[in-house]
Amino acid sequence: MRTVEVTDELQDYLDGLVAPRDPVLARMEKEAHSENIPIVDTHEGALLTLLIRIAGSKRILELGTATGYSGLCMLRGTSNGSLTTYEMDHQRAERARANFSEAGYGKAALVLEQDAVTGLEKLDGRFDACFIDLLNSFPSEEVTRRVFDLCLEHLDSGALLMADNALGQGEIVKPKNQRARNIATYNGLVANDPRLESVVVPIRDGLSVARVK
Repeated sequence: MRTVEVTDELQDYLDGLVAPRDPVLARMEKEAHSENIPIVDTHEGALLTLLIRIAGSKRILELGTATGYSGLCMLRGTSNGSLTTYEMDHQRAERARANFSEAGYGKAALVLEQDAVTGLEKLDGRFDACFIDLLNSFPSEEVTRRVFDLCLEHLDSGALLMADNALGQGEIVKPKNQRARNIATYNGLVANDPRLESVVVPIRDGLSVARVK
């Protein structure tokens, strides 16, 4: 059976099933929508929280902070967990820090203002979950492969490796631009790596979810 097409009417129904948003996340959603800030939004955010909670993850690595929405969703799925996240844009990094603090996670979230690839090469630490939200931004397939390898190097058995935009707005079927080629490359790496068990969840623009064996 094919994935059901999400019509406006069905989307309204789904929206009605989501638990009420806490004030910080609700405000961040409004700001993102009005300012065109990329966030995973309500349903995918709730899924990230649930996946982190089910996996029992405590140490989270994130590539692409923006203003902290996905990071906050994942932190809410932990029990006294921590987040290390990369963001190049200073203004967004500052907003993320403020949002984490307002939500009570100021000491749990480390926002690093540096290139994620360079940062990963120097990073010393082990993590229970990794969320990649930069597939649209990598300059090449080679960088995408490097990031995939670097993230796996920091994950232990049982850890989650997740990535947003796994469907690339449908462009991955016939990749014609760098974004689509990056995503297609990443999806292929995940699907064919014997160290992983994985699935792409068709929520929003697709969430790739893999578990390290």
